[in-house]
Amino acid sequence: MVPTVQEACEPGEEVFKLPKMSEEEVKEMLRSCRICRMALNDDPQPYIIPLDYVFINDKIYFHFANYGRKVDLFNKNPNVCVEIDKYNEDITDYKSVTLMGRLSLVRDTKEKEEASEALLASIGSRGGKEKVAARHGFECMDKKTLSSKESLLLRLDVRDYIALKSP
Repeated sequence: MVPTVQEACEPGEEVFKLPKMSEEEVKEMLRSCRICRMALNDDPQPYIIPLDYVFINDKIYFHFANYGRKVDLFNKNPNVCVEIDKYNEDITDYKSVTLMGRLSLVRDTKEKEEASEALLASIGSRGGKEKVAARHGFECMDKKTLSSKESLLLRLDVRDYIALKSP
């Protein structure tokens, strides 16, 4: 049996706690990173997938092709957990943000257009439009693709988060 953190410490030793990130540090990290891992609810364990995302107007947006296991799980239960991290080669300097919330389908035309443009710019700035399109089962990733019925544009409505960094 694996000991708990408390059991692993000698009596009288204090457990070291990682420092929390400030709200501005969290926002800067969300702006600067592009890949996250999302855990969707499945039974008997979570289903975790890597995803591109974009952070604009203090909100996180994702694109799903409208098929597959992740869409089935989203439709059953839109509550998810998203993890984003950043670290150096020897992992002595690191940051991690875990966001808990609910995915919502973006229906507002203006919000959808703005988020779609930001996603396309992010993907394009990394030279990945064709590769990203292929990962989603499309030949081309453009505004028309993102607004088609074969696509879902989703927003994470954050309910809580944990953001820690190296000391």
